[in-house]
Amino acid sequence: MQIRVDQIQKRIVTTTSVFEPGYPAIKAADRLASIGFEGLDMALDYQTESGSPFMSDGYGKWAYELREHAEKTGVPYTHAHAPGEAGNDPTVIRAIETAAILGAGFIVVHPVFRENGKIIEAAERFIAVNAEAYGACIEAAEKHNIAVLSENLLWGASKDPRVIAGLVKVLNTPYFGWCFDTGHANCFDIPPSVLRECACAPRSLHIQDNNGAGMDEHLIPGDGTVDWNSVVDNLKAVCYAGDCVLEAHHQSLDAQDSERDAILSRLLGSARRLRRMMESPDA
Repeated sequence: MQIRVDQIQKRIVTTTSVFEPGYPAIKAADRLASIGFEGLDMALDYQTESGSPFMSDGYGKWAYELREHAEKTGVPYTHAHAPGEAGNDPTVIRAIETAAILGAGFIVVHPVFRENGKIIEAAERFIAVNAEAYGACIEAAEKHNIAVLSENLLWGASKDPRVIAGLVKVLNTPYFGWCFDTGHANCFDIPPSVLRECACAPRSLHIQDNNGAGMDEHLIPGDGTVDWNSVVDNLKAVCYAGDCVLEAHHQSLDAQDSERDAILSRLLGSARRLRRMMESPDA
């Protein structure tokens, strides 16, 4: 798989899930571009409501139109997030194709974390189940020239970034990698130094904050208890080369629409500070 140069720059990217499900995608893109974000993470998991273009037969045309519009604004779709989890669910496969049409280089697809209704606790079993489950996703990713990413979640073995990175090593394909979610790790007091113990570096991030204690709050960085100095130091230690991808959407979602631009501007400012830290040789 050939990775474009523009896919390894530290652009400041935000999820489009800062707006509620059903919010018009072009309007969201224009608004986020005007605030100053440099890339968009298309939340396809927010595009599954009845009547959504993504769920219609015209999803490909819709995605092409969004891509053309993004190219005009200069703020591309760089990432995406699929609904559902790994497997051969047609909606997940459609999401992979849609993300590729949008021009994204990466799409997060959640791992399977339950088996027969029970949380998978053992790392070995988690890896075995997901090595099979991601097969159809990787096949679609190769077909459409996009990388599927797993991520550390909130249940059982999925909590541990080392397990997620271990899955990547087992599958051993350029069409599959992993995304480090800073907030999910903080929920369980998993320190950023865990990155140094992983079998491979993440290829993307979900940058978000929370107050720990299992509370997945998706706050603006600095509004919770994540140790951002440690996050930056450890990302630099493992030579993270991807974008600054924000998944801090709850404060925007909870606000009145008239309040959102100010919240999103503050989110952008926090990301700019993190990028400066990541690019500073002394940070």
